[in-house]
Formats: sequence, structure tokens, C-alpha cells
Amino acid sequence: MFYPRDHQIYDESYDIIPAAAVVKGQPAQLRDVFGFWLTASQVPAGTALIEQTFIYKMRQVLADKLTGSGEEIQALDRVYAVVAQAYAITANPTGTAGVDYYYCGTTKFDAAADDDEVIINFDGTRYDENI
Repeated sequence: MFYPRDHQIYDESYDIIPAAAVVKGQPAQLRDVFGFWLTASQVPAGTALIEQTFIYKMRQVLADKLTGSGEEIQALDRVYAVVAQAYAITANPTGTAGVDYYYCGTTKFDAAADDDEVIINFDGTRYDENI
């Protein structure tokens, strides 16, 4: 999951009506970008889904880090969200870009091997590149 850290400047699309209810911070690949939902769907039972804010760039985002791999991530490393690991962040993805993992930005601070989270400068506009 991805969570805004403090009140940050972000780029978003508001003209998105998700196919199903969404959860705050839930990642998604829509059209040509990778991003996450700013808020959860709050739709009364029996009513249609409404537009949601989809974030695809944000200066400071707290994200779950891939754990159990012993990986340390350094500040300014390019990082990727691993699809099979609930979009956990790694600096060393395997597989195919845009399918098995998504490029999602650079780290702002070091993350030790035993850290559960990492703060990133999120950018989902080039999600299918192995930069």
C-alpha cells in the first residue's frame, strides 16, 4: 500500500470511476500510468460508484518494503513495486517491467534490511520501464 506522508504536492486524475470499490493507498495501473487511490470509496449500498482521486506523482509517499529478503535500500535508489508481493518496494526487481513489477520512483532515505517501510518520491508515469 502507498500512503501520502504529511501534506504533499501531488499530480492526480479525478475523472476516474473505478470498476469496484477501492481502498485508500491501493495501487493500480490505469491506462498508461501506475498510481494509488487517495481515499477509500465511500459509497452507500445500492448506489453507483463515484469519481475517485488517483495519484500518479507525489513527492513523499510511505510504502511497504519487501521484507524477508535482507535487502537494504539506499537513498536515491530507483525502486519498483513487486506485483506478486502485494506491491512491496524493492530496488532489485526480477521479471518483466510493467507486468511483474512497476517502476515507482526513487527513495528519499535509506531503508535497512529489517525495515518494513520506505519513503519514496513516487512517480508512476514510467511504470513499465526498467530504468
